[in-house]
Amino acid sequence: MIAIVNSNRSLSEKKVAILPLLQAHVDMDAIGRYCLGRYWRVATPEQQSRYLALFHQVLLNAITDKIGDYRGVTFTINGTSMVGADQAVDTVINRPEQPAANTQWIVSSSSGQPKVVDVVGEGTSLRLTQRQDYASFIARHNGSVDALLHALDHQVAAHASP
Repeated sequence: MIAIVNSNRSLSEKKVAILPLLQAHVDMDAIGRYCLGRYWRVATPEQQSRYLALFHQVLLNAITDKIGDYRGVTFTINGTSMVGADQAVDTVINRPEQPAANTQWIVSSSSGQPKVVDVVGEGTSLRLTQRQDYASFIARHNGSVDALLHALDHQVAAHASP
């Protein structure tokens, strides 16, 4: 992935090249279910399916939109440790003219293959932050999962517009 980010390819070519890597090595379904939290259990199967499709797109957009920010990045792996049933890969991310960032990549094999299920940057879990944001949004909309789906639809549509 670093080779793609640091290559001389155009941004659109980099996005196309990174997508299969993300789909293969990031457990987007597990992250999505976690982020919806307790509302996953009350969502209908149709809402769950629609949510996961939208969540995949939102997550992929969020990651690929940041590709340019990571030009020149290097990683240093400092070891691994167990976090419950998952592995935490401790890294330091070095970006040009930026302070080094201590980052943990949480990797789970619950899907049958080791895949990233969370990134913890300087002690803050990205999936927990997203879960709190979604729970707050749904609570402000009287517990409506459909309200979140509508908002995610708009987010995806706005991203697709030139």
